[in-house]
Amino acid sequence: MLFADDAAVVSQQELQSLLDRFYQACKDFGLTISLKKTNVLGQDTEAPLVITIDDYELDAVHQFTYLGSTITANLSLDTNIDKRIGKAATTLARLTTRVWTNPKLTAKTKIAAYDACVISTLLYGSETWTTYARQERRLNTFHLRSIRCILGISWQGKVSNAKILSRTGLPSMYTLLRQRKLRRLGHVHRMEDVRIPKGILYGELISGRRTIGRPQLRYKDVSKRVMKALNIDVESWENLAADRTRWRGTLNQHLKTGEEKLLNAAADMWARGNERGNFNKPETTHKWDFCHRGCHSHIGLFSHKRHCSS
Repeated sequence: MLFADDAAVVSQQELQSLLDRFYQACKDFGLTISLKKTNVLGQDTEAPLVITIDDYELDAVHQFTYLGSTITANLSLDTNIDKRIGKAATTLARLTTRVWTNPKLTAKTKIAAYDACVISTLLYGSETWTTYARQERRLNTFHLRSIRCILGISWQGKVSNAKILSRTGLPSMYTLLRQRKLRRLGHVHRMEDVRIPKGILYGELISGRRTIGRPQLRYKDVSKRVMKALNIDVESWENLAADRTRWRGTLNQHLKTGEEKLLNAAADMWARGNERGNFNKPETTHKWDFCHRGCHSHIGLFSHKRHCSS
């Protein structure tokens, strides 16, 4: 798989020249490149890239799955999250008969199996994700819906999400994403300076600038947002991350506090929703003389007249 971007670092001619040298080196050592399995993916480019190997034009694709993660041409994470939710849902469905509806297994065992099989499938590679709030909400919705399915609690039971999580002992998806991201961040920081992941984390482009308008989120931006949400000092986190044991302990403490804040906020929202639902509805002012049906608005009365007459 060949990748290229529009950052003026590697032009199409330079990429073609690099690939020609690589093809010649493989040919000298008796290696063969599978032309049908080799694709070209240009990220944030104005036009599709035209790359050839031995006069064979490689297929230009808009998305490609590499090491379990789906990479797209528009730099969006939506496609990858869709596939991860699909794979997790498939795993959840396959264990329905043997695990979730098995009366011989306790709820604790079922939740442990869900954590080991479904969550690990759902969050595969999430340590490097640059997620937006709407994407995190989608993951959290799937997380809560799966737990309700395992416990046999429907939405008609009117059980809040905070009670569901406290009953299972599992954190919300927001906390799981934060935990994985910050643990990897500390791991990369403790690497040697010659390692490629650390060079990418602290590296910056020599030339170029971002487009006009709100720029897309970077991994650094999401990491800073997570630290601020957990009350971790953005300026001094590297001193804590240098010691693995200290960094783990600090994360566990702040993640627990952050999860409590999320649960309290969800409980307050649940209570406000119940208060709004308990208000007395205003009396109906529009009535249909034919069936004596009352409506709260004139447009509702007009719609009811049309269906009632038919």
